[in-house]
Amino acid sequence: MNARRLRRLFLDYFLSQGHAEYPPAPLVPVDVTGKLDETLLFTGAGMVQFKPFFRGLADPPSRRLVNSQRCVRAVDIEEVGNLSHLTFFEMLGNFSFGDYFKEEAIAYAWEFLFGGEWLGLDPARVCVTVFKEDDEAFDIWAARWSEAGFEPGTKIHRLGEDKNYWPANAFSEGPPGPCGPCSEIFFRTAPEAELVGEFNTDEEAGRWLEIWNLVFMQFEWKGRFKDPEAPHLGYVKEGMEPLPTKNIDTGSGLERTAAVLGGFASVYDTDVFQPIVERICSLASHTYGSDPAKDRVVRIIADHMRTASMCIMDGILPSNTGRGYVLRRLMRRAILKGERALGLRDEFLPRVFPAVIEALGDPYVELSERKPVIEATLQGEEELFRRTLRQGMDRFAELAPEGGVFSGEDAFFLYDTLGFPLEVTQELAEERGIEVDVEGFQRCMKEAQERSRAAQGGGNVFGDEDEILLVASKHASSVTPFVGYDELTCRTEVVQVSPRFGSDGRTDGRLQLCLAVTPFYPEGGGQVGDTGTIRGERFAFVVEDTWREGAMIWHDCRIESVCAPEHNVGSADDLLGLSQDEIRPILETGVFFQPVLAEVDAQRRLHITRNHTATHLLHAALRTTLGEHVTQAGSLVAPDRLRFDFTHPEAVSQESLAEIERSINEQVAAAHAVVVEESVLLAQARERGAMMLFGEKYGERVRVVGIPGISLELCGGCHVRFTSEIGLFKIVSEGSSASGVRRIEAVTGLGAYEWVASREALLRETAALLKTPAQDVPTAVERLQQQIRQLKKAAERAASAGAIDVQPVPLDGVTLFPALMNDLDAAAARRLVDELAEKAPAAVAVVVAQSDDRVTILCRATPESVSKGAHAGEVVRAAAEAVGGKGGGKPEFAQGGGKDPSRARDALEAAEAALRAQVGA
Repeated sequence: MNARRLRRLFLDYFLSQGHAEYPPAPLVPVDVTGKLDETLLFTGAGMVQFKPFFRGLADPPSRRLVNSQRCVRAVDIEEVGNLSHLTFFEMLGNFSFGDYFKEEAIAYAWEFLFGGEWLGLDPARVCVTVFKEDDEAFDIWAARWSEAGFEPGTKIHRLGEDKNYWPANAFSEGPPGPCGPCSEIFFRTAPEAELVGEFNTDEEAGRWLEIWNLVFMQFEWKGRFKDPEAPHLGYVKEGMEPLPTKNIDTGSGLERTAAVLGGFASVYDTDVFQPIVERICSLASHTYGSDPAKDRVVRIIADHMRTASMCIMDGILPSNTGRGYVLRRLMRRAILKGERALGLRDEFLPRVFPAVIEALGDPYVELSERKPVIEATLQGEEELFRRTLRQGMDRFAELAPEGGVFSGEDAFFLYDTLGFPLEVTQELAEERGIEVDVEGFQRCMKEAQERSRAAQGGGNVFGDEDEILLVASKHASSVTPFVGYDELTCRTEVVQVSPRFGSDGRTDGRLQLCLAVTPFYPEGGGQVGDTGTIRGERFAFVVEDTWREGAMIWHDCRIESVCAPEHNVGSADDLLGLSQDEIRPILETGVFFQPVLAEVDAQRRLHITRNHTATHLLHAALRTTLGEHVTQAGSLVAPDRLRFDFTHPEAVSQESLAEIERSINEQVAAAHAVVVEESVLLAQARERGAMMLFGEKYGERVRVVGIPGISLELCGGCHVRFTSEIGLFKIVSEGSSASGVRRIEAVTGLGAYEWVASREALLRETAALLKTPAQDVPTAVERLQQQIRQLKKAAERAASAGAIDVQPVPLDGVTLFPALMNDLDAAAARRLVDELAEKAPAAVAVVVAQSDDRVTILCRATPESVSKGAHAGEVVRAAAEAVGGKGGGKPEFAQGGGKDPSRARDALEAAEAALRAQVGA
């Protein structure tokens, strides 16, 4: 029985038992409410999406469900390639939400495994395990085994929570979430005579293979709290609470069960692996079974290819963090092993992918539908890694000691400078019999992160150590309240001032200052800092940038005017070129510590808010059009444009860009309200599905910006009140920003109008040059392009023909240059005949150009050849008659033609005969 048949049989059995089939979740762990499970990197079990059902937070469509769930578990990667361990697998599962419990779950498993119309396994080769304290499950199994004629004590094994609680050790350690005791079903893969009699020993030796796990989901782990009244229960009373209902969550590995049914020694022998294994062997010219070490590498690559393909299918792309990092690590591990063990030196992952479709395309039709994206991602990542690999392996060989330990500093150098993964360094070191100083690597990593934080810490206030710094403060302050969401003008006061110094150590006419409160938005979240003015009674500053340093907001100002006669300062120029000692007294007397009017450039801020709200609309439209894999990878929100970087493996088509642009402008025209919610609990925002930047650190409370039904994001930026204020949205470019990251630039409002107007002006100018109406420009350009193509072809043919066919014929003082051409238009023929006539002083050039249904004839005679009797008109007339046509002209130039291309060469011979007669040759 192949895996496809097994999958269908499992679903059909539980459908016959009153279950409803439920679609699988993607590998990105999203539950049935659409909420991302932040506790997991991947969907690793069938129950992940059903957590709201287990917790009673949502109502299932049926109290009995069944499905086949794709899963990724990236633990114990080193075990991949043995007979059963996989990173990607399918889990067949049946679920009950408050309907049936242990008795029925065990009965269903028994009937499906041993029933003749279902799998029909031999019960003699099966045993089960139960949680050591779960007497109920033991008794239910015991009754079944006794009825079947087996001694229960030989068929049921009691194990601890590390083996028979789900998740493992959840009884005492968590993690938070639904949990419960479980009962696992094993199939004996070795002859009975090989068993040593101790289950754990036999199972670890691979003599027993787990094929099904029945989890009796009845608790939710809340935390580590002991019950002082019942210490023997451990972490139960407060740490673990009963779920609203007793539930069933089972999982049976498709690949393992298919291997058992097929009598295979390995899951890699099943139909969901064999096409991939065969393809890898073919590329490597390896005969499977001839070399155990190479066979294992083939299996590792096959596993990693399945995982990578399915991850990319579900929108996960290679990156240096989270899910993307796991994907990148698996792909690079496959590439490294393929090159070093099998000699696969060219990009081979994309060439293996068609075999993945063959193995998994039923039921995963998305593999075929998303084939271009998956292949492009595989290709791009392999190209990138091979460049890294070549450099890294060369440097590793130089740095590796003969024995002992590969230093953490060198490992970090390979990682930081060449992008060489630590895991690859460890594998190379293992091959040489040496170890890597991982602690040293981590220490270097931490130091680098601290240096990075220090380097990025502070705008221009606390620059390089050598920079001359002087900060004067009116009073101690560590926070600047921001009031700019609601006010663009406010009365405040200057509380800190720091003059800017040039490289010569003297003031450059600029100040950086902090206000008691400010309406100026500091650069952050992709949005640029505000500009404007700060005016006091004795000075005026132009604010040219704003940024945040910790909780303080700093304003970079150009001094426009200042009046401090007590310091002999009457203008901004008087504060130029001062030393630190000269400027200090002016600062310390408090000239600048005065009440001020701070005013943001309102028009500029309006343009920024339009672009920021448009960025949210763009993000939503990209996810709708391209897929849920799209996530923000960076942005710039400026007054004149917006830039949005997002994860996507290939260029966005013009059709998709047009669809995205149209969708956004429809939302703009709909005048949706932009709803801003302050101080929302982060957990609540997550539950509502708010988009957030991966890796961004958020506080307990966040600011949420939403456009109902369209977009919901955590955002601290400035936005319009209604989408209609955006006015117009126009995409101006799309391109690559980095591997797997695309970039869109766009304009809005007046900027969009000006962009469109400039293109209309170009269109009008182009139409005028083409002497055609604007709407006909594409047709006119196409016509010109066609003419250019024809001319290029003609020129190429002319050059070729000139070198081959045009042989000069001397005729008693006159030289004939005859040329026979194919598909040469009139203009090209005219140029050719002129060029040939320049080859000799007394030249006569004749060009006969033939096409499918016509012959064109041209003749050019130089003045010297005419003086010797040549007459172009008579030459053309004779030639034209030979092809059933006519022609004639002046002695110097003539043209004609005919309708019989088959006699084109006769025309050329007639021309030569006529010229011979004229010159008496």
